[in-house]
Amino acid sequence: MHMSDAVKILIGAIIVWFAWQFVAPQWDKYWFTKEIERIATYATKKNDEAAVRSMLTSAFIEYGVRKTGQDCFYTRDESSVVTIKCSYDAPVAIFGKMMHVYRMKIEVSKREEINKYFN
Repeated sequence: MHMSDAVKILIGAIIVWFAWQFVAPQWDKYWFTKEIERIATYATKKNDEAAVRSMLTSAFIEYGVRKTGQDCFYTRDESSVVTIKCSYDAPVAIFGKMMHVYRMKIEVSKREEINKYFN
């Protein structure tokens, strides 16, 4: 392996790392949305707003977002349709310099699913 090959590999690795810094917030949003959907599904079965907000706070902490469950809009109507709306900022910093801030918005609605085959 020549020195030029090592330089090409190093430059390629830096480009991949730089690109990942911009992709990671979107990746986290995808998995965070899945967690919010899980919480909304729980909320269709249990009418406990305090527990739901506590679960939202735990999810925010797990994904490194500085918010709490109180910062989300949460409703549950009489037909057990749950809606959760959250928004947060996802900064992208490279070597300590702020490059971009994504404004993430998540809205999840879930309806209670009743198993019609086993009731």
